[in-house]
Amino acid sequence: MTSERRTPVSRYLFLMDFQTPPGFLLGVNYPWVNYGKDFGRSPWGHSGVSSPATRQIVAADFQNISVTGVKLVRWFLLCDGRSGLLLSNGIPTGPDDKFLEDVSAALDLAEQSGLQICFPLMDFLWLKNLQPPAPSDLPSPIPPAANALHFAAGREALLETVFLPLFEKFQKHPALFAWEICNEPEWAIREFSPGPEAGISLQDFRSFAQDVADAVRETAQARVTLGSARMIWVRAWSEIGLDFLQAHYYPQAEADQKHSLSEQLASLRNLKTPLWLGELPATDPSHPSYSLEQSLGACRSAGLMGAGVWRWRDPEPGGQDVAFGKADPQFLASWLTQSGEFRV
Repeated sequence: MTSERRTPVSRYLFLMDFQTPPGFLLGVNYPWVNYGKDFGRSPWGHSGVSSPATRQIVAADFQNISVTGVKLVRWFLLCDGRSGLLLSNGIPTGPDDKFLEDVSAALDLAEQSGLQICFPLMDFLWLKNLQPPAPSDLPSPIPPAANALHFAAGREALLETVFLPLFEKFQKHPALFAWEICNEPEWAIREFSPGPEAGISLQDFRSFAQDVADAVRETAQARVTLGSARMIWVRAWSEIGLDFLQAHYYPQAEADQKHSLSEQLASLRNLKTPLWLGELPATDPSHPSYSLEQSLGACRSAGLMGAGVWRWRDPEPGGQDVAFGKADPQFLASWLTQSGEFRV
């Protein structure tokens, strides 16, 4: 990002009108209708939110979410870079002709149902080093933009030609809750996840994340966050000026930790920025003692900004998160009512 766009003073002035939402903010991870195909054209054509069939699905889902009393939805945007982009030699040159239209449709549908959206701009899969699929794996081609984030010029192009127009266009939309820089980037950062698939260094990603955060603050006039994969990693992002920190919790990913969820949350009490636990599984059969109700209670008792349940829509057959199930609308409504957090 060019240095002249960085004007920290304007951010502090904006913060005067920007407060953490009151109470405990319970959300749900939508997290997509079709992974990587909800916003813009994909190699398979256009099935984004503005298309009649997908719009109908989302409208019904959003209405059902609203009935529970939940007010926040987390919805993945560019995912692994397979859709929504105009490219030149694999480098982004702008959003395609459907991308902004689809984002607009999503936000409008959310507004109609009294919801707000937190958009993870991209998924960690886009940061990974991907191997070409074997012929038997087709038709799942490597996205044309698969390597765009592995070098500085590609990251700069994504920010300048795609993110900035996106931030500017929707900066005043009432259904926009936050822009999330990336979902669980640590799984693709060498210092956190050593291995051949880790496609970026912590220094390079942190610099990029800082630039995106600056762009949101100075252009979007919206909240900005980052979805850290684990609570033990969330402090890595505490110095890039996020409006709220975000971590995710899955018992099976915490096998190397001796501390309970409550104990881990207690270790983060000295954070200077509000913390939202952006992903909590609805169930986890591999850990019979896990309880979503108890986990939400632990988050609330620890003074967190809130938490998001994974997930609202049915998991894809054969997907890695099938075991986690889906959110129970009756449970969500009951928990919000009993905890006194139901807000009309």
